[in-house]
Amino acid sequence: MFYSRLHEQLTSGKTVVTGEIAPPRGASAASLVRVAANVAPAVDALNLTDNQRGLGRMSAMTAAIFLRNQGYEVIAQMTCQHRNRIALQADALGGAACGVTNILAMTGDHPKIGDHPEAKNVLDLNSFQLIKTLRTMRDQATLQSGTALSEAPRFFIGCVSNPNIEKAARLERKVQFGAEFVQTQIIFDVDRFAEWMHEVRTLGIHQHAHIMAGIMIIKSAQSAKFLRDHLPGSRVPESIVERMQHASNPEDEGIQVASELCQKLLAIEGVRGVHLMSVGWTKSIPLVVQHAGLNQR
Repeated sequence: MFYSRLHEQLTSGKTVVTGEIAPPRGASAASLVRVAANVAPAVDALNLTDNQRGLGRMSAMTAAIFLRNQGYEVIAQMTCQHRNRIALQADALGGAACGVTNILAMTGDHPKIGDHPEAKNVLDLNSFQLIKTLRTMRDQATLQSGTALSEAPRFFIGCVSNPNIEKAARLERKVQFGAEFVQTQIIFDVDRFAEWMHEVRTLGIHQHAHIMAGIMIIKSAQSAKFLRDHLPGSRVPESIVERMQHASNPEDEGIQVASELCQKLLAIEGVRGVHLMSVGWTKSIPLVVQHAGLNQR
């Protein structure tokens, strides 16, 4: 039994590409539809961010439901920072009822770094507990409290991992709690990622969860420097910064860098796909897919 088209594709052994898009900062869905229509033909699923960087936006689950109704395969990010366990479970049930069954469980970003720094940080559950809660709802047909559900939801449950700074054992715990697919944080240091994947294979994690490597598409040297200096754990090599600085066309170079990363990361044993991200440059995602030779996958 497959819980979603994404689940079926990963299980079948197909190389999978997902693309990340942010819900709009407003009540109109027009921009959401426009971005989705551009990115979707190049990817297998659209990943909707949940108040990324603590910034207020349309809810990820609402955006995911809207796009699912338009026929798109979607992944709804679900973060713990801003909702308690009752609200998290309520959102998950609502999404499942509307066909949103791919959920990526995350801790999320603290509101102090966003546009509502005075907001209370909830964090009633952490990402491990949320993963376990979603599995309990699906497999035992109960809420986290033990209260029975009238019908169990169909979830394909994902988690995130940061190979740059975390040991594979941390991911192993998330898989033990119930995660079935993994989207990593952004990878630039291929050698470090290869070492981490060796740990993953040694522990046998890749046999129990589908691993997708995260790739950030950068458009300028300034973007590379910002990630290097302000995103802890991103491990942006100086060679990447210098390459972007010396590029005659930085945007083309950024697409080339991301395309090369796709090819190198997918060649590592145990990697099942890539997750493409950008900052305000979603139109680059189809270009990377094309340049990496993944449009005919």
